[in-house]
Amino acid sequence: MSRERVFRRLCLSIAVFALCGFFVAPATPGETVAEQARDGLGETIAAAMSDWLPGQLKELGVPGAVSAVVSNDEVVWEETFGVSDGPGSAPITPNTIFCIRSISKSVTALAVLVAVQEGLVDLDTPISQYLPDFTINSRYDERPQDLITLRHMLGHWASFTHDPPVGIDVGEPGYFERYIDRISDTWLKYPVGYRHYYANYGYDLAAYLLQTLSGKPFAEYVQEKVLDPIGMTSSTFDLEEVATREDRAIGHLREGNVVPVPLPEIAAAGLYSTIRDMSKYAQFQLNRGVVGGRRIIREDLITQYHSIQYAHLDQRTGYCFGLWREVVSNTVSFYHEGGGRGFGSHLIFYPEFGIGVVTLTNMEYHGLTGYLGRTIMNGPIIEAYGPLPAVEPHLERMRALGTADARVRSILGRYGDSQAAVVGFEDGVLGIRISATTFFPMTFYDDGGELVGMYGNSTEARFLPPLASQPGSMMTVNRPWGNHNSHYLEFNDSPQDPPGPDKPQWRQYVGEYDVLWEDDPASTVTVEIRNGYLYFRDGKCEELAPGLFVHYDGEVIDFRTTPTTYANQEIRRK
Repeated sequence: MSRERVFRRLCLSIAVFALCGFFVAPATPGETVAEQARDGLGETIAAAMSDWLPGQLKELGVPGAVSAVVSNDEVVWEETFGVSDGPGSAPITPNTIFCIRSISKSVTALAVLVAVQEGLVDLDTPISQYLPDFTINSRYDERPQDLITLRHMLGHWASFTHDPPVGIDVGEPGYFERYIDRISDTWLKYPVGYRHYYANYGYDLAAYLLQTLSGKPFAEYVQEKVLDPIGMTSSTFDLEEVATREDRAIGHLREGNVVPVPLPEIAAAGLYSTIRDMSKYAQFQLNRGVVGGRRIIREDLITQYHSIQYAHLDQRTGYCFGLWREVVSNTVSFYHEGGGRGFGSHLIFYPEFGIGVVTLTNMEYHGLTGYLGRTIMNGPIIEAYGPLPAVEPHLERMRALGTADARVRSILGRYGDSQAAVVGFEDGVLGIRISATTFFPMTFYDDGGELVGMYGNSTEARFLPPLASQPGSMMTVNRPWGNHNSHYLEFNDSPQDPPGPDKPQWRQYVGEYDVLWEDDPASTVTVEIRNGYLYFRDGKCEELAPGLFVHYDGEVIDFRTTPTTYANQEIRRK
């Protein structure tokens, strides 16, 4: 079944369930419906998960899974499904370890905050003071390592690219250190602190920094400072230990099996844990760092941990330290998903209601541990408390701009590539085209120096400062969600672009390429010449040096190396 068909069927299942399953009984005398829903919310969410998850796992062919709903002080519901590997393998138990993938970031961030608490590091000190030999390439900052801080790295504001370099042999001792060393060969996508961009590098570099300063292997440091104090004694970042565990779930691709240990991105996506340990972790979060009456992390650091970093005015949804904060009805949730290398996982908790949900699976990219799963969990809350309240734009603080304004004219063009949004004039009307059939007129404002274009009922496009000689990123914001710093499109090109240099030597790069992941073709891209510029995957490129190009999205294409790479992924001519 194609991924698109899976998505459609899951959406249909959710729609039917939303209509039939989220029933709130009449309130008892003196108690509102909302108050009663709060009292039984854990059981309601547990019932929703119990009804929905088993059939979806079976339909999508997920070999094994485990899920739990917890309150501040108890496990409300826990259920295991399927097997640890293929047919005939051991059944999943509450003690089976899964790779939780990117939920690991929240644990790594917690380890950094413990180091802050103990005076080992500071969140706002440049990392060059801790790692004087570390360097990285940038088109914008001469010494970016003197600007990057742990706060940038944990909040994904350092501008690192995401994927690890090719050619790292994870079967050899010391591979993590070689992986960190290779970061210095890469290029930052933007100026430090320019915008949020999710990247594994920041977390792995933070882990290496802790390892260097503490004198202990990262896995040992986290075990001592975080996992054991919380009671997560079956969990580990030690991938050598993981490989020896008999009670380990084996990760599955949709096309077959994969054993993803070891892997390079240890701190960003390498923690193995059980549902029992993850239930304790969710309770640790709900109790704001207190376990068994003992505080593990200071209250002020927990507040920073759960705060959106570099938050925009009016921002309600965004990235904190290793967790997303999201508004749901009239409350908030914190969550993180994990996926890849054969696993899919999800953690979400609602502090106001004292409820957390964890799901771990041994198959990747099936959709159940992402937005679709959150829809099921959020359903009872929305049913009881209603939809998000509307947020009106603050027009009183803004200054209207005409369509002839120089700043407005400077940002016209295409943002993104094949899924582009185009800002421009159509039949004399200035607006944004987001699909072949959808065009919205836009009205522009100056909001304290920030250029804002409003369109539709509740959407804003906020334009970041120019990058070099090009317009900057366009950040789209849904006002009810308040999701600033979450969704961006980069400026690609414009019909007004002057012709490029059209260098004859660029012809050698023209053709079709496979983009490889784990040595297998993941997609096909075309390299061509348009208007005198090299285009890669429908995106205009700038030459940094002979054979070295930067894509419009900030990723680097290096034709000088063998293999040729884009964003550190191997590309191979077809």
